[in-house]
Amino acid sequence: MSTDGKLYEAFSEAIQKIVDAYKVAKSDDKLSFTDIISLVGTAIGEMVSVAEVFHGGDGSAKKAAVLAAVGTFYDEVIAPMDIAKIPNFIEPIVDKGVKQLILVIADGTIDAIVAIFNKGGWPDNTPDTPDDPQS
Repeated sequence: MSTDGKLYEAFSEAIQKIVDAYKVAKSDDKLSFTDIISLVGTAIGEMVSVAEVFHGGDGSAKKAAVLAAVGTFYDEVIAPMDIAKIPNFIEPIVDKGVKQLILVIADGTIDAIVAIFNKGGWPDNTPDTPDDPQS
C-alpha cells in the first residue's frame, strides 16, 4: 500500500473514532461543555497520533499542524451547534472565546500526549503490510 493510502486509512480510522465519540456524546440529544471538551480531547489524541506517524516536520511543526486541525475541527463541527440559553446574536462572541479556550487546552494536551507516548512508546497506527517486521 502506498504512503498516501496509509495516510488516508489512518485519517479515516481517526475520523471514525472522532465521529463515534461525537455520537456517544450527543446520544441524549444534548452536548454539554464537558462533552465538547471530551470530544475535542479525542480529536486531539487522534490527530497527534496521525501527525506523529505521517508528518515529516519536527515536533513544533507537528504541533502547529495539530493545532490548526483542532481549530478547523472546532469551526466545522462544534461552532455550528446551537448553544442553548445563549441568544443567537451573542453566540459568535461565545464561540470565539470557547475556540480560544479549546486551543489553549489543546496546546497543553498535545504536550501531555506527546510526553506520555515518548515515555511509553507510540502506537503503530499504520496498517500492517507484508514488509512490516514481525514481532
